Amino acid sequence: MHTLFKRLAVVGLACSIALLSACVPPPPQRQVVYSGASNRCEQCGVVSDIRQIQTQKGASPLGMVIGGIAGGVLGNQIGGGSGRTLATVAGAVAGGAVGNEVGKNSGGPDIAWQVTVKLDDGRYATVTQAADPQVRPGDYVQIRNNLIYRL
Repeated sequence: MHTLFKRLAVVGLACSIALLSACVPPPPQRQVVYSGASNRCEQCGVVSDIRQIQTQKGASPLGMVIGGIAGGVLGNQIGGGSGRTLATVAGAVAGGAVGNEVGKNSGGPDIAWQVTVKLDDGRYATVTQAADPQVRPGDYVQIRNNLIYRL
């Protein structure tokens, strides 16, 4: 019973380490970048360019946990004594890393739209947002809450 508790504690520790390593914030889905000087309406202008882009997915905690558990169980089947404990920890860490990559790559890349707007005051703003803004070059728009709205 004591050995089983010890093994479960090792697997739990390995999974905790794998989960904590996934605590990296995902890339921002919305971003506004301004350039130039300001002297008029800061948020209104004409769309000069729009592009659909692919963004990188963030870490997958669920894939990491499932992979960590599976790797720990498989690693526990190898060796005996302290070698088994080491194999369990190594299996949990490797399984967590593999599970994270599988989770990131499943379902295809995330799509976002990058809209460049020539603002009324002469500056340019580039807005990257996950939702399709439903605008075309030449449309008059306003930027509100880091999103594009046609006026």
